[in-house]
Amino acid sequence: MNMDSSVIWVSLGLALIILEMFTLTFTLIFIALGCFAAGLLSFFPSFSHAFAFQITTCAVISVIGLMGFRRRLQSHTLKSITLKADIGKEILIDQGIKPHQTTRISYQGTTWEATNLDADELKKGDRVCIVGIDGNTLLIRKVF
Repeated sequence: MNMDSSVIWVSLGLALIILEMFTLTFTLIFIALGCFAAGLLSFFPSFSHAFAFQITTCAVISVIGLMGFRRRLQSHTLKSITLKADIGKEILIDQGIKPHQTTRISYQGTTWEATNLDADELKKGDRVCIVGIDGNTLLIRKVF
């Protein structure tokens, strides 16, 4: 049993969880899970010196988590957070939105439905203000 590599994997996983608490991107948590899986694998004598296999295990677990569960975790968690504090915030939009139309924009590390309440088209890069929330849809207006 190679205790050194397991300590490294677990320490890296813990560091990533701590960083995740600051970023709230729901990315580092899955990489941390991959690190924990590799650390667990390193406890088994037949895999204790197979560092390439440990790295592969970490990568596979991380990718499966990111691709399979990240979006679900984000939407579930973010739905439970009240968005009332976001009203009045100004953001730059990354998509054009026609008047009174809804599209998906990036906000807080994920994508959200956003409705343009203005009579004019919003262009990519416009500064907008969140003026309200309707369910999970941000109601936005251009800032002049």
